[in-house]
Amino acid sequence: MNLFYAKPEHIHRPLLQLEGGEADHALKVLRYRKGDEIHVTDGEGIHYTAQITETGKGHLIAEITEERSAAEHKPKVIILIGLIRKRDRLEYAVEKCVELGADRILLFRGDHSEKQNVRMDRIEATVLSAMKQSLRLTLPDCQLYQNLSDALKASGKGKLIMADETADDQQQKITESPSNEAFRLIVGPEGGFSRQERDLLDQAGAAAYSLGLNRLRTETAAAVMVDRFTRTQR
Repeated sequence: MNLFYAKPEHIHRPLLQLEGGEADHALKVLRYRKGDEIHVTDGEGIHYTAQITETGKGHLIAEITEERSAAEHKPKVIILIGLIRKRDRLEYAVEKCVELGADRILLFRGDHSEKQNVRMDRIEATVLSAMKQSLRLTLPDCQLYQNLSDALKASGKGKLIMADETADDQQQKITESPSNEAFRLIVGPEGGFSRQERDLLDQAGAAAYSLGLNRLRTETAAAVMVDRFTRTQR
């Protein structure tokens, strides 16, 4: 099944509209035509089945025949990732976190992150593509922050857990979240956390979490963290 994305403002029941790249992909690449059935999400948890009624240059209109809402899951999983120097590895990290079920992704410039420009338009495109690929119905929010402190403030409330290779492997039941409290997972950049950042995390009450004996790259650690904590919801 191919899943398409329509912005909520482009859904006016009983009709919905695909525009730009979404319409071009449906019409030019997949060769959809008038009368064909398509599957669409608004990124806010609703799946629409619709029949194409009109096509044109850069747009497609379809009549909704069925809609269903995704079951809400708790606790939410929020991942904070220190910036990775290579763009493709950063995009890989974001892609896998979306596919594995992260609800929000907060990128931050760590004290040990190498200075670089981040193309948030590419990151947002990666998030959208991964949502459709994994057939998710919610589009995760992804933002960039200039330091760990700002990212922590933006992450809201919830259990704070940091990937730490020095953590004792014999851990308490850290994957349990009381009262459906969110998990806020933190993975440092390639150079690790600075002393100041570790002090900040200690003050915030972050629990250290071991990912095993092997030292993992940032993008691998982020994917493993999200996978482990989304498993608690399955």
